Amino acid sequence: MSTIAPVAASANPLKDQLDRDGFVRVPGVIDPVTIDTLLLRAQATLFRATQAERDAVKSTGSLIHLSDHPEYADIIGYPPLIALLRTLDASDPRWTGGFLISKPAGGPPLFWHQDWWGWTEPESYAVRPQQWFAMIYLTDTTPENGCLRVIPGTHRRDHPLHHLEAAHSEALQRFQNPDDPVYGSHPDEVPVPVRAGDVLIGDARLIHGAYGNRTAQERPLLTLWYMPHWSGMSPGMRARAMLGYLRDDDIPTPERPLTPLDWTPALRRRIETILPTDEDKAAPIPWQRIPDVARFVA
Repeated sequence: MSTIAPVAASANPLKDQLDRDGFVRVPGVIDPVTIDTLLLRAQATLFRATQAERDAVKSTGSLIHLSDHPEYADIIGYPPLIALLRTLDASDPRWTGGFLISKPAGGPPLFWHQDWWGWTEPESYAVRPQQWFAMIYLTDTTPENGCLRVIPGTHRRDHPLHHLEAAHSEALQRFQNPDDPVYGSHPDEVPVPVRAGDVLIGDARLIHGAYGNRTAQERPLLTLWYMPHWSGMSPGMRARAMLGYLRDDDIPTPERPLTPLDWTPALRRRIETILPTDEDKAAPIPWQRIPDVARFVA
């Protein structure tokens, strides 16, 4: 009588989920004291933001670049977070930017979008990711107060939401048309509630958004961008990523934006092992945020 051999358990189930679904939630990575400290910093940072600045990114809630705020250096290089990236098979993780993205009380939904910008390149359609986001919510977050929502698997397959208006436009950021389907629910969406201290790792190619904040409290989030395989990227892709790190891309910035190169040596040393460098000086690949869906491989 024949028998069926049992399927062996994966040696890295977190990586398997990230590869399959495009995201993974890992509980309890950030200790409570660090979360409390970050929450106080975020509240102070938001206090200094003007209403005009927040209105310009109403759908997002805030879009405050962390390179302008070196007081967040300790979370960028937080050892348990970097260890998690390596657990997920990051061979050479480098930080290229990040934002305080905080949805105020009553804030609207965040539009559906994906964040990858290298869709001209063949490796952008492969299994191995070129960029991850690490989301650190500073309070417990649910659909009621604006947690993440995702369309699993869309980092590597076509979906109708790929064919909506190109994301990140000024009109979408300002929430000028609340009836636009780019803000609406979708039958494929999956909510991703978290507790403060959890970390959400996601593929930059994944279609995602966020629910509106239907509570009377602010919902603060730190989003950190890492390239997990920096030394394995093509020279042109590294060159384009360096433009983002140096804040010389199409994302609006202050007249004189800061980078870690402007930080004091003591602060920069906290994260110097994960800062990108570019010795090749290659020409950057074109900036392209819209995928050629015909190139997706099932």
